[in-house]
Amino acid sequence: MHYQPKKARSKTILVLLPTISNPLYAEFYEAVQGNLEQLGYDSQLHVGLATAYLKLLKGDEFGGMITSLPETPLPLARKLPTVSFDRPISREIPLVSCDNYGGGCLLAQAVLKRGAKQILILCGRQQDLSPINERLRGMMDYFQKQQTSFETAYLDFTSGNLLKQVRLAKLLTGQKYDAICCSDDITALLVKQRVRQLGYQPLLTGFDGSNFVRNFFPDLLTVKQPIKDLAALTC
Repeated sequence: MHYQPKKARSKTILVLLPTISNPLYAEFYEAVQGNLEQLGYDSQLHVGLATAYLKLLKGDEFGGMITSLPETPLPLARKLPTVSFDRPISREIPLVSCDNYGGGCLLAQAVLKRGAKQILILCGRQQDLSPINERLRGMMDYFQKQQTSFETAYLDFTSGNLLKQVRLAKLLTGQKYDAICCSDDITALLVKQRVRQLGYQPLLTGFDGSNFVRNFFPDLLTVKQPIKDLAALTC
């Protein structure tokens, strides 16, 4: 019998992110790339739906995968050692994330301390409402415990910027919310632009707290994710 030695696993890690236009993901990838280099690995970044990259997985082309795509197909995740960042894929795939639920509770507490009574919880995508993700669940649970009513709505980040602005106009025109609690900073910044055009200033909250957002929009009430620590845990 001819013996064929097992081929060494590749030293390239596949990184799948939904976008890098969001400062959170850009900052996360920068940290991941640096950590992998220190460990002797290369990284290959791909942005968008994971199904488009199944064809990339030939033999031992990649030694592992870091993904933040909730739609990452399980066959892809099972083929490689995989860690998910911030988005659960399956119970069998390790997940690295901050305390989204606790952060949601803290934001809701801060909103009520500022006297808000008419509250809108706004998500960047419909899927975050069903099933409700943990940061939104934290907000809702806290508001409910304090017997504070709220409304929920969503944008569709797969649509273009014009359609998102149209959606926001329909949601906000004629409304006078005391506070708009957004699922993430990018959604909050879109709302910030729209309410300025409408001429009123509700309290806005986001979630993620990237360096870019905190430096250029310091007035946005947000939860800062420990990006460097989370990136280190995924590698």
